[in-house]
Amino acid sequence: MAAVELYNDSNFRRKLVETNSDTPNVGNDVNDRVTSIVINQGTWRFFTDSQYRGVSADLGPGRYPNIGLGTIPNDSITSFRRIR
Repeated sequence: MAAVELYNDSNFRRKLVETNSDTPNVGNDVNDRVTSIVINQGTWRFFTDSQYRGVSADLGPGRYPNIGLGTIPNDSITSFRRIR
């Protein structure tokens, strides 16, 4: 099971990527497309810019069906890393 799962649409539709690794740049296919997230392990910090810059938000284990309700708007994640 991957520690992080990123989805294109709300309510975990259209999986974009699943990983256990820090990601300094999600790449063109994922950049600014994430709307929902599942955190299976650890606490992760998500950033609006590459190389862990820009606005950030920390998410621990859980299911986040619409990240637009939090600190980072929908479709704005570009990098992320595990912090715990």
